[in-house]
Amino acid sequence: MHADKLHFQIRSVIEAQGIKIYTPPLEEDDEAGLQHARSLISAMPFSVIGSERDVNTPDGRTVKGRHYHWGVAEVENEEHCDFKKLRAILIRTHMLDLIHTTEENHYEVYRASQMETRKFGEARPRKLDNPKFKEEEESLRKRFTEQVKVEEQRFRQWEQKLIAERDRLNKDLEQSHAVIKQLEAEVEGLQGSMSRTSRR
Repeated sequence: MHADKLHFQIRSVIEAQGIKIYTPPLEEDDEAGLQHARSLISAMPFSVIGSERDVNTPDGRTVKGRHYHWGVAEVENEEHCDFKKLRAILIRTHMLDLIHTTEENHYEVYRASQMETRKFGEARPRKLDNPKFKEEEESLRKRFTEQVKVEEQRFRQWEQKLIAERDRLNKDLEQSHAVIKQLEAEVEGLQGSMSRTSRR
């Protein structure tokens, strides 16, 4: 199924079910930001591929992605998935707006519903007073904590790889600049010697 057709069907279901999803604000006074926000909205809902594995593409590149029998799906290739768009919304262009939306809308709705159903000063009802439930809750909390630690470690390793790759590229760039300067000096020297020879 074509991605555009799939997106259209999913959007139709979201609208039919009345599901509210985050929409980036459209600021008319910022043309570049406006175009960026519109491109993000048109791509929603995002299709995201997740992978931390390095795979080799047919053209010899090493990328983060997934290897299938039909080829390689690249995490950061916008023709393959919307990971870069999702990352832009979460940690670059709209992080503050997401925080404000969560605090001002979702939390306030939850707070208002709690105030309507509970008397002032009444303690929050505990549904897990059963020892069995408490044990399960503790087990889930422990598993969740362990999983968070694992994911944090993975993220740090990935971050270190990115930093190392950036440093390597910067070093290669510096070396390339040095070689270019050396070649320019040699060319100038040759031109000078040629001009002196022609004068003789």
